[in-house]
Amino acid sequence: MTTHSLDACLRLVADQHRRRIIHHLRHEATGATTFDDLVEQIHRRASDSKNGPPQDRDKLAIQFHHTHLPKLADYGVVEFEHTTGTVRYHPDEQVEAVLDSLPGEVSLPNP
Repeated sequence: MTTHSLDACLRLVADQHRRRIIHHLRHEATGATTFDDLVEQIHRRASDSKNGPPQDRDKLAIQFHHTHLPKLADYGVVEFEHTTGTVRYHPDEQVEAVLDSLPGEVSLPNP
């Protein structure tokens, strides 16, 4: 198990999309979902949010695939199986402690 610095953890959760991905996976009964379902659920929640117009779903999927999931995977918080499209959560004590310490409107996808 790799130990990351607090700064690395903070950089990881600094992005709202990565926080939303982690939040979604933390609350999945199996700790896993499909890539398409993940994008759909987070896009739908963003559309319901009062934070302005939602991001285009296709652009969101591209960002998840090329930026956010790779960063989360590099940190070891998720595993993304490209062939099956499965995204699996691997709990990390430090990440969860940081997310749990944030105010609700920062850490949750629906303020």
